[in-house]
Amino acid sequence: MPQIQRFSVYMVDVKPDNGRQVVPAFFVESMAPDNIDDKVGALATPEHCIPSKIDNIVEMLAQQQNPKLLINVHGFNTPREKVLEIYTKSFQAVNQDNAIQGSGVVCVGYRWPSERMLTPWRSGFNAAPWFLIGVLAAALAAFYLVNFYFEICGWWKVARIAVTAVTAIMAVVPVTLFLLRLIVYFRDGFRATTFGVPDLVNLVRQIDDKLSEKLKTHSGEASDGNGRKVDLSFLGHSMGGFVVNAVRILSDVFSPEAIAALNYGVRELGSEEERQERERRSKIGNSFLLRRLVLVSPDIPSEVLLTGRSNALQSSLIRFQEAHLFSNEGDEILRNISTTANFFSLPTKNRRFGYRLGNVGVLTGWGVSENLTLRSLRVGSHTLYELYAELDAAQSEDSFAERLTYFDCTDSIDEEGQGVVTDAVRGASTNLSWLGHLRLLLVYVRGKADVHSGYFLKPSLVRQLIYRFACIGYGDSEQFYNGLAALSDLCKKKQIKALKAGVSTVVST
Repeated sequence: MPQIQRFSVYMVDVKPDNGRQVVPAFFVESMAPDNIDDKVGALATPEHCIPSKIDNIVEMLAQQQNPKLLINVHGFNTPREKVLEIYTKSFQAVNQDNAIQGSGVVCVGYRWPSERMLTPWRSGFNAAPWFLIGVLAAALAAFYLVNFYFEICGWWKVARIAVTAVTAIMAVVPVTLFLLRLIVYFRDGFRATTFGVPDLVNLVRQIDDKLSEKLKTHSGEASDGNGRKVDLSFLGHSMGGFVVNAVRILSDVFSPEAIAALNYGVRELGSEEERQERERRSKIGNSFLLRRLVLVSPDIPSEVLLTGRSNALQSSLIRFQEAHLFSNEGDEILRNISTTANFFSLPTKNRRFGYRLGNVGVLTGWGVSENLTLRSLRVGSHTLYELYAELDAAQSEDSFAERLTYFDCTDSIDEEGQGVVTDAVRGASTNLSWLGHLRLLLVYVRGKADVHSGYFLKPSLVRQLIYRFACIGYGDSEQFYNGLAALSDLCKKKQIKALKAGVSTVVST
């Protein structure tokens, strides 16, 4: 039986402005189709790309003195051409950054099958169940007959009003479902979970299978399984935050030692025992150590910060050496579209628990603060402390919300003083009243600001921080900015609110 080809691999020649590509870059594309009944076939080779294979990724990693693999995962409503645009800009930005050059990082832009909004309208009728079509047809037929065919007079007019109301209600259900299909949110969610995550797991597994022997060959070490390790980091945007599920699968399948490390309890921060414990729980496969997780406007329920029980983010977060969240309280895609689409499925009794992780706000002034508490983080109009107070005490005994480093980019500006993810202006905070959110939604619709993907689209401190944290980590990045004080001053200048994590001990599960 022939082996199924799960993804295509391309080497990327990004040609940065300085003319030198010093950071190897690859574009890996899942071969899963947009529709399960589409014929699977290779797509045209993208611009600036050369057909390649996994062996080339492995070879590039083995050649690095301190190898690091960064996998970038995009979000929903991102067709192939948009993915290529974002990844090309990201590869160029990485290659132009002196802090990242020579660090040993190899970048992989991973694409799972996402499609543009409104695209599925052509197939809507053929894909719809006959029952749904029947309900819509019956509603339209009854409405026509009662209002335009039969002559109804006297008290039967009341009956016509009643029939019209009933048919309108009948029509609402199929029309709503057709609209949900057109916004592709749930279609993308299905593909991300069913195709994107498993194919990503398979990609890492195949790299790991080939990498362990290659590293031994390059280093001349004996094959005892204790050779060089490769830092594995993930950057997930929007629905790309589902990558945390991939990390959970990778850990459960490949790293029994990492799972055992979760039960060791809390160790003294900075101790040798705690450091060894972090190393154990970070091991993935034969060659990888989980290092950095960077989430950018993740489309994940904020509930993951509000519960002590195990969840996908928590079990993934404690396996990474560090984790960072870049958010925007004015991200109307998450605040309105995502929360509305998830309204009927999210198990909550109150809307204040229905917000997304990408909408978390930092309640400090611009700059970097080390005073990270639940009172300094806001979801919607309530702080995490206030939301915790409404939960059962058993759920809130241990908050892992304080393990993330937060960067609130709502007011952030670029070098020209223009808003990065909103229409922010220099020297002023963004209006976040209900009228302000409505205005931001209109700004997004009109294309004046990209409240959801603006982090990546133009040069800014925000974009630089994202890639530096993902490639070399917070500590090395802070050194390149000449320390915490200098970084804080720069964040003040660019109107970024940041809270630095201060907890890195292990939580028992």
